[in-house]
Amino acid sequence: MIEIKFFHDVLCPYCFIATRRLMNVVKDYKDQVIVRHKSFMMISSLEDLKDIAPTIEEVRELFKNEFSILKKYIPDYDPEKVINKGKIGYVWSLPPQMACKAAEFQKGDEGHWEYYKRAQEKLFFEGEDITSDDVLIEIAKEVGLDVERFKEDFKSKKAKLAVIQDEEEAHAMGIHGVPAVLINDKWLIRGVQTEDYYRQVIEDLIKNGGEPKNVNLKAYWEQ
Repeated sequence: MIEIKFFHDVLCPYCFIATRRLMNVVKDYKDQVIVRHKSFMMISSLEDLKDIAPTIEEVRELFKNEFSILKKYIPDYDPEKVINKGKIGYVWSLPPQMACKAAEFQKGDEGHWEYYKRAQEKLFFEGEDITSDDVLIEIAKEVGLDVERFKEDFKSKKAKLAVIQDEEEAHAMGIHGVPAVLINDKWLIRGVQTEDYYRQVIEDLIKNGGEPKNVNLKAYWEQ
């Protein structure tokens, strides 16, 4: 069994692309690959965000620049159209990351991934404020969670601690940005990769007992 720990943030446009590519690949290896979802906060402090962008206009310009990254991968994507919906303000990482953990408490890693994917769609395509309780609860309904249990969990100390523990794990392995994929607690892949590359890595490790023979991988302590 190949274990993948996928470190990501709902706010990360690169993670938006990486998660869809990884999803397309691992569905073909259901009995051989398991994906564990790990939170990593790009904007961990609301106060720091407000220092960088003191006004709503400035914060929206900041997010428009971040959203523009998706144009590299989705040519007809229009970040300005999304931002101009006017719903995005001081959006930061912790609330949606805790919501993903609440989904995980109910439906495991698959639940985390499903919730996370929908939250990213809400942000990058629908321009929703994914720090809003109403939006986070609506996502829970859309992905079929027990909404009353979700309401208890998504602001809980347990959810916050789970996010913090993931981040501490990432830092211990020298991960300071996302997306990042850690395989079998050893091999670290940084950044966005192609579906072909993810597939080559998985095939190589499966065929060779978890050790890469044909794909050049580095252990996290070598990077």
